[in-house]
Amino acid sequence: MKTVLIALILLSSSIYALSASKTTKSVLNKEYVKALGFDGQKFTKESSGVWTLGNGVKIYSTDAYGSKIRGYAGPTPLFIAVSSKGKIISIVAAPNVETPEYFDQVLQSKLLTQWNGKTLTEASTLKPDIVTGATYSSYAVIRTVNATAKQLSTKK
Repeated sequence: MKTVLIALILLSSSIYALSASKTTKSVLNKEYVKALGFDGQKFTKESSGVWTLGNGVKIYSTDAYGSKIRGYAGPTPLFIAVSSKGKIISIVAAPNVETPEYFDQVLQSKLLTQWNGKTLTEASTLKPDIVTGATYSSYAVIRTVNATAKQLSTKK
């Protein structure tokens, strides 16, 4: 019985380690475009992790900028819509390996809207309050947005 219990603990630890280290590339689709507030608009892939809408809005995947930033179980990739004037319009979460019950708290909070209307330079230093009960996930989201905004602001 003791051997079986130890084997189960080791197996679950291995599964957790594999899921936490799993990296995925976020792919923009019409559902994310709709969630960002641009329902029905066509988008064109500009480069890896960058898409452009017909109105000049660019949508960035944070994969290239925040993939090493960890929440509780791994990275928290996002899509960030930026106007042609360099202001953040909206942010939505991409698939991640965070614990759904905790990450849902982040999604239900106003955390992802805290950067709306901010320039990339402003967004790179904004530190909104973390979501109580989802500390690791919200901290990872904040750091991911900050890192992405910082990198994008230096490219302009």
